[in-house]
Amino acid sequence: MRNIVKNNKWNFIVVLSFILLYFPVNAQESYTGALSGFHSFPEDAVYQNKELPASERTLNVIQYLTFEESIKLVGGYNKFFLPGVSRLGLRPVFMSDASQGVRLNKNIHKDEKSTSFPGILALASTWNPKLAWEMGNAVGEECRMLGIDILLGPGINIQHLSVGGRNFEYFGEDPVLTSDLAVCYVKGVQRNKVLATAKHFIGNDQEFCRHISSSDIDERTLREIYLRPWKAVIQKAGVKAIMTGNNAINGVPCSLDKQVVEDIIRYEYGFTGMAMTDWQNTSYYPDLQYLFFTAGVSLLMPNNNTFRNYLYGYLAKYPEKKEAVRGYINKKVYENLLPLFEMGVFDRTSKEENISASMEEHKVFARRIAEEAVCLLKNKGNLLPLSGKEKVLLAGTPEIYTGTGSGFVKGYDHTNFENGLRSVFGKRLEVSEAPTDEQIKKADVIIYCLNKEAGEGHDVPFEVGCDKKISKVASLNPNVIVVISSCNNLPMPWLDDVKSVLWSYFLGQERGHALADIFVGKVNPSGKLPFTIEKDFKDSPSPEYNYIGGKPYWFGNNSYYKEYWLKKNPEGANKQFRENIKPNQMLRVPYTEGIFTGYRWYEKMNKEVLFPFGYGLSYTQFKYGDIFFSKNIITVNDSITIKINIKNVGKRDGADVAQLYLAYPESKVKRPVKELKHFKKIFLKKGKNDIVSFVISPDDLKYWDINEHKWKIESGKYEVLLGNSSAKILSSGTFIFE
Repeated sequence: MRNIVKNNKWNFIVVLSFILLYFPVNAQESYTGALSGFHSFPEDAVYQNKELPASERTLNVIQYLTFEESIKLVGGYNKFFLPGVSRLGLRPVFMSDASQGVRLNKNIHKDEKSTSFPGILALASTWNPKLAWEMGNAVGEECRMLGIDILLGPGINIQHLSVGGRNFEYFGEDPVLTSDLAVCYVKGVQRNKVLATAKHFIGNDQEFCRHISSSDIDERTLREIYLRPWKAVIQKAGVKAIMTGNNAINGVPCSLDKQVVEDIIRYEYGFTGMAMTDWQNTSYYPDLQYLFFTAGVSLLMPNNNTFRNYLYGYLAKYPEKKEAVRGYINKKVYENLLPLFEMGVFDRTSKEENISASMEEHKVFARRIAEEAVCLLKNKGNLLPLSGKEKVLLAGTPEIYTGTGSGFVKGYDHTNFENGLRSVFGKRLEVSEAPTDEQIKKADVIIYCLNKEAGEGHDVPFEVGCDKKISKVASLNPNVIVVISSCNNLPMPWLDDVKSVLWSYFLGQERGHALADIFVGKVNPSGKLPFTIEKDFKDSPSPEYNYIGGKPYWFGNNSYYKEYWLKKNPEGANKQFRENIKPNQMLRVPYTEGIFTGYRWYEKMNKEVLFPFGYGLSYTQFKYGDIFFSKNIITVNDSITIKINIKNVGKRDGADVAQLYLAYPESKVKRPVKELKHFKKIFLKKGKNDIVSFVISPDDLKYWDINEHKWKIESGKYEVLLGNSSAKILSSGTFIFE
């Protein structure tokens, strides 16, 4: 395909002498009944034949498209549709937002429901690839039930900073954890013949002025950190769609950047599917529309009006270029239609009514994910688990269960924290957002809910959520448990005053059941942080990433943070923005930490953190034995199998995550103190043990050489570090690469 298009050798059997009028199908018609009728398609058309390869069917369709029809097929319409071609029997294709499941479209799904699963960051906290597949599969089933052909998820951006507004939609700060879980999630979705869309490519890691900001990331950092999940979902999961970010990368809008989309994603990684823009993305660059031809992006969403205006103006000046333009456009049409034929979208009705029977199973999955996601951060004196006979006071504000924006999922049949706890404690549970001193003193245990909102379009100030009332409550009652519903970090000046802390993320509709199971020990907590919790945002790699006019700029499309900002800056956020931003200015966000993201940064800088990456306590204890190496020396064509015995030496059944990190004691290039390479979650009954195996290959040893622009491996000693957090290494050993 690449050579055909580059040489402008697209030839078509049929060129229609006139353009037939295309009648768009409305939203309701897009997912009802069978394919629309065929009208006067050529007798030798073969794209209807399901037995033929998808590539052949796609090329055949393109032969019958008029120039205008081709233009329409590289742009969306009606906000969430890829237009069909009714005269050729190709129905419109419907897509839907996603994060915690399927976000319903209020104009289409009037009386329908979708499951509100825990968010993607909560899923990452399970460190469980099997659960990632099950969630993806369940979401894919609901897509088929709701008439959704393309799911606009999962988000696979790396958490650059803890304040990112869409962190709840991503898998955390590490590329290995993100890659392994995202691959399983995508496979689960696409098992249902629904296109998964990995987003937002690339460096769309914060919401700060997202349409005019540039993530400035050096070549090595891109390769070693930010590109890894994209390569994984393309080559290991066969993801069918990718969405580019709203941001620019190194000064070039992602949606128009040939170097990263066409050259890396398509040519180097072999991606052949649909590459769409985020909504209205290219409309911000009317003078750069010519880049669309070669950038590698194939679909402009939600429409291609800006490009269309440019194109017809161009052809009016250079009519002789029409056939060359047709070649470029039809390359993009091919990239859009090919995955739809591969997934059988045009060969089926949109809705699968019989899948509704699976919804009860999906609730079970949602509960299991929530149970495994919860992180026990502190448990002084083993206050948890509770017996269920205590007098419990539930204080603080009601929990948050989902983020806002395109990742919001409403759900159904919700069980909130109060109802979940009441099912266990009954009348012994008292609820008060602002309890009196007397209520606090009388309770056996205080469960204090602490929340932090987050969502699309704005980042989240670190200091928001620092509830000083917790320390006062703890001064009146020693048995305080704080439950944090947040996907963004916050200060914890009260940490020493309370006995237990649970990090619960956004847990979706089954949150109350999951929390109750954790509290009484029906479920042993096994969540592990997929990010680092710093003590102070000033310790982070880029504490001033969003400074405008010498002040941090937080204002977005969320009234809560607008109110917060106006308190901090009475002159007004908009005034500050207008006075310090020039027309058409691009705001640069330098990733000066380079490859030292997340825990790599804090270890390199020797900065103390509140809770390290990979951290999470349990109600039981695990003992790690010595590492067994299958060999001590490997070469470029070899690998090492390592094994370790892990035993549950506590009094309860439970799970732990064995995390394998590599260190580079003899490296002559800058490397992290250590970095995650593999992990496995292991469930053990009390007193039982098991052998966990890992295979270390030469790929695990590579770094990106910026001088030769390729992967390299250093000869010498490598250290294997095994533990259950980045800060708790329980066994180690070394091997040599020659």
